[in-house]
Amino acid sequence: MSAVAIGPLVFSGERFLAVVAVLVFIAATEIAAWRRPAQAEALRRWSLIAVLGWVIAARAGFVAMQADSFRAAPLDVFKLWQGGFAPWAGLLGLALALVAALLRHPKALPPLLLAAGLAGSGVAVTQAALPDQAGGRLPAIHLTELSGRPYPLAETAGRPLVVNLWATWCPPCRRELPMMMEVAAETEGAQILFVNQGETAAVIERYLAEQSLGTAGMLRDPEGVVMETFELLGLPTTLFFDAEGRLQTAHTGEISRAQLQAGIDALEGAAP
Repeated sequence: MSAVAIGPLVFSGERFLAVVAVLVFIAATEIAAWRRPAQAEALRRWSLIAVLGWVIAARAGFVAMQADSFRAAPLDVFKLWQGGFAPWAGLLGLALALVAALLRHPKALPPLLLAAGLAGSGVAVTQAALPDQAGGRLPAIHLTELSGRPYPLAETAGRPLVVNLWATWCPPCRRELPMMMEVAAETEGAQILFVNQGETAAVIERYLAEQSLGTAGMLRDPEGVVMETFELLGLPTTLFFDAEGRLQTAHTGEISRAQLQAGIDALEGAAP
């Protein structure tokens, strides 16, 4: 799913859908509270409980599925802005919250169910309206190694590939790069490339040396061709290609170890 830009802010498609769902749900319950003054306090309280139930359960489900990654970086559990939610677990948490509302305040349940339905419809409509990046292919372009030698990107097809687009001036890029390099060194089935956007080899090498980072998998895209090809809106962006060179998903923004590993696992699971 494509990213969404609102002014200077860039949201990944998944995060934007989550924002839409929460805003529609809260707006619907606020309208219901305005129309039913006697139940306003209960509606507002249970709408908050329902939202928290979804978020906590969805996050817990994702953490459980990627337990190994979170054991390596336990504080990542609390970095909700990086994404990483299991929708099925979130629906379970929402259902439990609605059951609790039924038992404690039955009259609040119908407006909450209506709000949940409207939120789901809002997500479906928004998702249908957003362009889907999946289905693109590795472009037949030559990137550049730090040594200056051309690197034909399309020739990496044949094994799963992760392409991380980054720049030294980008704070989230700088935060995620060391972790991604660690994962790249530990991963055997998929290849991970780090494609710098628009900077010189001297700038890149100086930054890597200052941070005591290696140069394995490091490439340059001086003209930003990859970003232009896939119509990407911001950095960092991580692209996941299957062994046939087809783009399966794109993650815009800082990525966690767990999300990176989940993307790699999905590619390796689909590999022939």
